[in-house]
Amino acid sequence: MKAKIFLVLILVFSGLLAHSQESNPSRLRGSWLGTLPLPNGAGLRFVMHFKTHDKNLTGTFDVPEQVIKDGFIDSVWIAKDSVFADFTTRIGKGAMYKGVFLPGDSVIQGNWIQGGSHPLNLKPTTYIYTQKSNLNPKFDGYKIVKLIESTPTKDQQNTGTCWSHATTSFIETEAMRLGKSPVVLSPMYFVIPTLIDKAEKYIRMQGNLYFIEGDLTFSALKAYKEFGAIPEDIYSGKIDNSSIHEHLKMENTIREKLKSYVDAGRGNMTPEEYRASIAAIIYKTMTKAPQTFNYDGKVYTPKSFAEEKIGINTDNYIEITSYTHHPFYSKFALEIPSNWNNNAYLNVPITDFISIIDHALLNNYSVCWDGDIDEGYNNGFCKLEKNEDVTQLSRQAAFDNYTTQDDHNMHIIGIAEDNQGKRFYIVKNSSTGADCGGYVYMSKEYLLLKTISVMVHKDAIPVDITKKLKAGLL
Repeated sequence: MKAKIFLVLILVFSGLLAHSQESNPSRLRGSWLGTLPLPNGAGLRFVMHFKTHDKNLTGTFDVPEQVIKDGFIDSVWIAKDSVFADFTTRIGKGAMYKGVFLPGDSVIQGNWIQGGSHPLNLKPTTYIYTQKSNLNPKFDGYKIVKLIESTPTKDQQNTGTCWSHATTSFIETEAMRLGKSPVVLSPMYFVIPTLIDKAEKYIRMQGNLYFIEGDLTFSALKAYKEFGAIPEDIYSGKIDNSSIHEHLKMENTIREKLKSYVDAGRGNMTPEEYRASIAAIIYKTMTKAPQTFNYDGKVYTPKSFAEEKIGINTDNYIEITSYTHHPFYSKFALEIPSNWNNNAYLNVPITDFISIIDHALLNNYSVCWDGDIDEGYNNGFCKLEKNEDVTQLSRQAAFDNYTTQDDHNMHIIGIAEDNQGKRFYIVKNSSTGADCGGYVYMSKEYLLLKTISVMVHKDAIPVDITKKLKAGLL
């Protein structure tokens, strides 16, 4: 699933800059800072960073007030004294920045063009925007009750791959629980086969499927089971290791290609052809993974590496939810857009739901989390904006009225308490949105209301709850 980290107003600030040049690009090299005025009188600082490569300009941008760093614009070019930046991929056709160098090249006087002209003047700057990251799971003022040994936090960067990052962290942690040596795996290794499978499903469903890069834990586990795993330092998925992951243009291109297949109608395609076509689009942004690699002096395939160095059985893991529109203690295909493959979830009452989570964590089983971060997600915490007792009815209402949706995936590895004994869950995040990079503390009330589902090992379910389940359900 995709984390909701961009507000509509500042979606204008996303992209990767590249365009043929009609003038000397060196005058634009470096960082430029300006402020985009807002209707309420406030402003958004907008920092552009430009560099040249083979006489072409490339660049990124930051918007500190919206916790956006290393955004990407489609292209930028200079014509005489004029500067142009195209934001089509993120914003739509016609979204651009236009400016002109004033004498001395120390000011670019310009405008953002979208629904009108909005002034945005840029000046050279040495300002560096650094996002806040909580890289220590111990927060000041809180006591750690339980912390499960895990791998370092991950960063999904400008992608919709939180599902793979969270599940990969979960897999690594499970391997450690089973006695394996710690290893950092590549989350991007699971992304490519998932996108290709989802693309095929989209075509078979004649376009009646929600296609984005976002997904669920099921897909990462399926890819692991079918293809194995690769260490991150062997395969990052990047074509250029000096850049960051940026997948929006790839995602949009795949979607356009899929629509063209559906519109073409019957008799004009085969699975082999369209899977190869989608793979070709992906490999313009991501590299192919190696079929064999050397690790610690031994040659592995991804399958043999997963078997020897990880050793989990994907059949031992189960997704659990808690909603009243289906019977408790049974499985059903949860009605969320990312569940494109109609995966089945175990449904339990809310009291059993929280008991399973607590029992798992206290017995060294970590928990993979899927839920909503549209509100109360800020500055390293997930807390409800108002105090409330969460019940089965309020949880159901939040799901039914879309105030709880499947926005994001994270990985729960522990429990903490504040000075009043209030419980918080220690969560590994893969996104820096809203200054929630690194570790996040999630309140119990937030977990109960804003969680769509959790994934745990079957053995992490308390015995008394297991007895309530139908024969053969697990």
